[in-house]
Amino acid sequence: MQKKLLISLTLASIMLIGCANNDTKPTTKKFERFQTVAIEKTTMLQSGKDKYSCPECGMKLPMFYKTNHSATSNGKVKQYCSIHCLVEDKSIKKSNIKDMKVVAIDSLKFISVKDAIYVVGSEKKGTMSGLSKYAFEGRMSARRFVKEHQGRVMSFDEAYEYALKDFAH
Repeated sequence: MQKKLLISLTLASIMLIGCANNDTKPTTKKFERFQTVAIEKTTMLQSGKDKYSCPECGMKLPMFYKTNHSATSNGKVKQYCSIHCLVEDKSIKKSNIKDMKVVAIDSLKFISVKDAIYVVGSEKKGTMSGLSKYAFEGRMSARRFVKEHQGRVMSFDEAYEYALKDFAH
């Protein structure tokens, strides 16, 4: 019985693969992450050959733009893919970090983390963490997001504490 089921599943998989579009042209379908923003709509604050990559993990910043954070360390601007990587640099590696900012998803602009309203634990996938953390410029935008996607509204300091828990062993 198990052998017949395995054969049936294998044949079904082959049929599905065979029916897939083998056209090599780009398709109009979008299979992007919620965090992704078109590169022309992003703001890159760091410079150099790696300006589009997170200095902590190497992930591409436009792909995770809605969770980007930035900070100045030793006079140099660093742009992170997430609060997770900011926390790693600041609290784990003990880098001297100042002027922390975050992309507000309701404006796609960098704002001070102290002015941001965070939504933690929504049904939208997180970046570098199973627990999502998104920032908003306006409290009403954050509340609408919670109504649609769940989560809890909180401050940067509270969201930072949740991100710090990713490193507890």
